[in-house]
Amino acid sequence: MPPGLLERSRLTAADLTYLELGNYLTDVSQFRDPVSYLFAKQRVWREKIIPKAADSTKVQLLRGLGALSSLAVLGATQKLKDLTSGTAADLTSYGGAAAAGVLAILASLPTDVLAALGGADDWIDEMLGTPLERTPGDPKAREEKHYGKVGMFFRHFIEGVTHLLFAQDVRERVKGGWGSITPIPAERVTEVFGTSFTQYYPHEHTDQPPYVWDAGKRPQYPSLYGPSRRQRTLKDPDIGVMNAVDTHYVQYLAEGLEDVEQAWRALKPADTSGRQELLVRMGKLLHGIEDWFFHSNVVELLRLRAHTPPQGAAESDEDFLRRFVTQLSATDPEFAADQRRLRRKLYRRLRFPAYERGTKTESAGRLSRQTMSAPSLRHAYPAFPSQQDTSHTLMHALENLEHKLRLATDRLTRPAAGSLPRGGGLPGYVLCVARKLFEARDGTGRALLEQKAAERGVGITEVLAAVAGSGPQRARAELVIVDVLREWVPLFLTLLDESERMRLAAGIAPRSWPPEPGSDPPPRAKDAKTELDLQLERHEAALEPRTTDDERVENNYERAIRYLTDCGFLNSRGRDALTTAFKIDAETQKKLPGAPGAGGFLLQFAIELQEALDAGEAAAQRLDQDERRVFDQRSDNGAFNEIVGSHSLMSKDTLTSIPFFDDTRVLASVASSAVLIIMLQQVGAPAHGLDWTRILHHFIRYPPAGIGWERQAIALFHQNNRQIPKFADLPELAGLTRSATRPAAPRERRKRQELEEHYIRLEAELAGYRHP
Repeated sequence: MPPGLLERSRLTAADLTYLELGNYLTDVSQFRDPVSYLFAKQRVWREKIIPKAADSTKVQLLRGLGALSSLAVLGATQKLKDLTSGTAADLTSYGGAAAAGVLAILASLPTDVLAALGGADDWIDEMLGTPLERTPGDPKAREEKHYGKVGMFFRHFIEGVTHLLFAQDVRERVKGGWGSITPIPAERVTEVFGTSFTQYYPHEHTDQPPYVWDAGKRPQYPSLYGPSRRQRTLKDPDIGVMNAVDTHYVQYLAEGLEDVEQAWRALKPADTSGRQELLVRMGKLLHGIEDWFFHSNVVELLRLRAHTPPQGAAESDEDFLRRFVTQLSATDPEFAADQRRLRRKLYRRLRFPAYERGTKTESAGRLSRQTMSAPSLRHAYPAFPSQQDTSHTLMHALENLEHKLRLATDRLTRPAAGSLPRGGGLPGYVLCVARKLFEARDGTGRALLEQKAAERGVGITEVLAAVAGSGPQRARAELVIVDVLREWVPLFLTLLDESERMRLAAGIAPRSWPPEPGSDPPPRAKDAKTELDLQLERHEAALEPRTTDDERVENNYERAIRYLTDCGFLNSRGRDALTTAFKIDAETQKKLPGAPGAGGFLLQFAIELQEALDAGEAAAQRLDQDERRVFDQRSDNGAFNEIVGSHSLMSKDTLTSIPFFDDTRVLASVASSAVLIIMLQQVGAPAHGLDWTRILHHFIRYPPAGIGWERQAIALFHQNNRQIPKFADLPELAGLTRSATRPAAPRERRKRQELEEHYIRLEAELAGYRHP
């Protein structure tokens, strides 16, 4: 931001932390997605509860019928009606031909089996919430019931991490880019978190909206999913941005910017906190602008539009697409690292998937096996947020959290024989917490250290030297520290270390991890506990309170949080938030015998996500061996992270999201900063207002074939030693306000409320799918 502009706007560079905080909170709100929670319920029923409700072939038959929701229409008991938690109209549709068979089974089911199913259902509702429209109570109680205990655990856990990253009274700052942020007062972090940590909404991330849930039916709704006709000047009636974005999302953003502009003008000069709050709101709006570039195929289309020679009159879209991919990949250095995979990804990013109608268990639609995906050279569209993609997004969020907390970049050291990345050792906050545990007067940490050191054949002196950050055998000693953390705080280790998740997904014991390259995992005895079972047992034990040093009664997680605070890596508000999260975990762990609490649920979820990622990577590696699969037209080529139109394929929001991560970052950064600069210029000028819709259409558009700000920005980035161009370097953007000074026609600003209501109504619509 130009310093002079900040000064004229009565802002400091430090105030921009509020902008970043609004952006960040929009991203982490993805951890509360009630629609995803509904489908988690269905999976829990289908895969976890019904098979284990009782050792009964009748229950297995019930599972096979897949008609649990039809029980209520049989009029069996009020409990069974409650079990389905739906209206009569919802449930009647699930009766079908299976009703008579289910009735016969019910007549002979033991009462305790029905009770077990009912108790499990109550547990699912408490853990994963209920649709908002069916959730009574005052606002606080309604929030807890709506998001469930898992959602509330996330709320407090993320609040603690937010203080760690942003609060002024955290003595030991995290390293890297996040450490360069100017921290703000802790009470302000709490205030902003309370108002701006909400839940996932598609429009806040420019995701393709699932309002027509069944993707097989979406072609019937071109007003949402077809290309808009705004850019008729491009001389092709089929060219455009998906209507959901071009009309609904742009209107939401424009209305939000209009509101900020008016509110800013109304502020008194001394109202510093008011300007900071508006920066938070700007951060949330700018997130949507940035995500248009990160979550769509617009950057690929930009390259396609500039390709020479262009598409010939007699050249089909398919032929041109193949030629473009082949020729570009042969010259662009970004493809040198992995030619075959990156060509395959580029080809698939410029296609549109084919779906068939959904079913009861695949209600979002089924990727077609008969109809191939089609070239999509004229349609700029955002990614499909499928259930798998939501999981993928959350896993990448965990990986990003690792990065923020220096547990991924300072990779846990691995033996030389291992095939995993090796790095510079454990971060300082882990070593400090470990030291305090080993030195505690109650002796439990020392005893655990001695046990694990003996198992690894490492001397105590070596481990203590590693804790101090030195020692000739530091790599081996740090493995002992990781072993201690696994026993002491297994959920922390699982969530914050990808290697631990990979180990659990592979089912390999700690001392055999990582395996030798090419080796098979060691055999497991029949009926033996899995590594995940053992980790869950460790987690349950870690939640049990015990008397610790200084005669405190606390569980392992509370103790670790206290140590983290003592070491200066966390403030008191962050400590309280994290402690509250683990109180929820400890309470829910005792809710249903044999079922996990919130933390155990997340632990299992993280491993399932890791398994999916590992399976997707393995499938991609197999595809890499076959040149013929580069131009595979199927929507699903066997690797879930390469499904045409999916978030996992199209998103370019991490360093590994190539090709075109740099191009995407440049365009997102320039568009976001330009809108902010225009806003600050505007609020300091005479009150004539801007047409924000017109301005946004200049950024969120199907890329023109000629030279525009997009190509100029990317060219300047490469010319100027990979520095993001400044607003003043792009005269096309600097002149935007001159062409948009007329205020937009007066209108009622309801688009945000309308879009939020769409997603909330979707919860009620999908509630009928909650049981298998």
